Amino acid sequence: VMKDATKVFVGASAILANGAVISRAGTAAIASAADVFGLPVMVCCESNKFHERVQLDSITSNELGDPSALVQTRLGPDPNLLGWEDVDNLYLLNLKYDAMQAEFVTMIITEFGLVPPTSVPVILREYRTDPF
Repeated sequence: VMKDATKVFVGASAILANGAVISRAGTAAIASAADVFGLPVMVCCESNKFHERVQLDSITSNELGDPSALVQTRLGPDPNLLGWEDVDNLYLLNLKYDAMQAEFVTMIITEFGLVPPTSVPVILREYRTDPF
């Protein structure tokens, strides 16, 4: 699919001050594949989802889904994971979100127009509605 694409568009749950994009699990893998193929990654996100927080990985501050959901595939249950609950020291981690690093983002599409990830702190500073 990537060899036929010209651009990659993804949504975002949040964009952090360091330009990292928090989005549904799998988004960072898509952006990484796009980088290998030399495709621009465009992130669609309203500026009210910009946040001052900085996050470097997907493990901290993430939501966890039901681990049993990882056993089910489109073709039915994965036979390799059936009975995983009974295996000592085996834990399934079902992360809901990815943290895509800013280096994979070409542009962010906002109500302010197209902005690079490096402009997120500027928008946060200039358009903040907090009384600070």
